[in-house]
Amino acid sequence: MDVLVSLAIYIVFFEVLHSLTAAKFFKKKVYQFIEPGAYRFIYTIVSVVTVLPILYLWFTVRNASSAPLYTIGFPLNLVMYLFIIAGFYLVLKSLILIDPLDFIGLKAVFKIKPAEKSSGLITGGVYQITRHPLYLGGILILWSSPQMHTVDILVNTLFTLYFILGGVLEERKLEEEFGDVYTLYKKNVSMLIPVKWIRGFIRG
Repeated sequence: MDVLVSLAIYIVFFEVLHSLTAAKFFKKKVYQFIEPGAYRFIYTIVSVVTVLPILYLWFTVRNASSAPLYTIGFPLNLVMYLFIIAGFYLVLKSLILIDPLDFIGLKAVFKIKPAEKSSGLITGGVYQITRHPLYLGGILILWSSPQMHTVDILVNTLFTLYFILGGVLEERKLEEEFGDVYTLYKKNVSMLIPVKWIRGFIRG
């Protein structure tokens, strides 16, 4: 079997596994045997372990490629690097706002009380730019490389589709949890591409 097909199949397997283990119905069943806090930490560990083969195959195939599909040279490559920096900025600021230690489950495991938040729904900081800054940041990092190989297009496409689907599924849960508050937030802030934020920034 072609290595690209194998990689694509494994990425889809990873995405299905990741979505299944994050689903409400699955967690409800697991919570009968494992504490929610401990499950969050186990979920993080499993996610990291299962994504490592993707990274290994990705970079192995990339390094074995004879030539890239395209290369963006100077000075346009500087623009691409700026997009990568913006992507990392969105990811890091998102993690800081949602409390990274709580996000990966470490605080629950060690019985550390999470930081108090004024509201369960985070709408400030980079969440004023887009409703899913973590996903947007990931997409910017993936697609802003000045050099692209076939394997990059494959991996980037599959993960971009997963980020979009993940955002849609996540929003369903948030609408159930926060109701009209989240509906109003959706009205004021774009889902991924920050069109509303850019429009407001231009208008001043």
